[in-house]
Amino acid sequence: MRNVRIRFSKTGRARYISHLDLSRVMQRSLRRAGIPLWYTEGFNRHPYVTFAAPLSLGFEGLQETMDIRLEQEMADEELVCRLREASPEGITILSAADAVHKPGEIASARYRLIFPGEGETMRHFLDQETIPAEKKTKKGTMKTLDLKPALLEREIKELPGQTELTLLLPCSSSDTVNPLLIWGAYGRFIGREIPSPQVTRMDVYTADGKPFC
Repeated sequence: MRNVRIRFSKTGRARYISHLDLSRVMQRSLRRAGIPLWYTEGFNRHPYVTFAAPLSLGFEGLQETMDIRLEQEMADEELVCRLREASPEGITILSAADAVHKPGEIASARYRLIFPGEGETMRHFLDQETIPAEKKTKKGTMKTLDLKPALLEREIKELPGQTELTLLLPCSSSDTVNPLLIWGAYGRFIGREIPSPQVTRMDVYTADGKPFC
């Protein structure tokens, strides 16, 4: 048996595939591609397929990962070629290799937000000493928190007719900040509801800043 980490992108219409459905879609693609998957033992046997840091519905992802376990040896190049042909529109297989990091080592993620208009008001918003926001707890209650410490990195770039905001945010089992939480706080800052931006997760990183691979 061998564990393999597959990197893929999830763009276009595929961004509306939920995490649960993505697991089903990828398992069907693996079966169509004839990948010799290892199945768990027991009464309810299922293929070993896991995902690190699930992507939020509606977000695009450029460097997503899926771990599988092979029952028989297969060259990485052949695996990529087979699975690429069997994957649906919007899912592009990028590479396959032995895993280097464990999912628990993920510490942050970089997001790109595209929205219409100039970025000057966004600069004023991010320059505040504190950025108050409301987040729903697992118990269903609302709590107020300061998002300022979560802004590990930020960059604002003016594009023709729109703005590109890049954020590095915490992304771990104990501390994850969804970029739409910041977007909601921005809407309250300007005093009106605004349409959600186009969000792309560009990559995820370990605590020492290395890309998760």
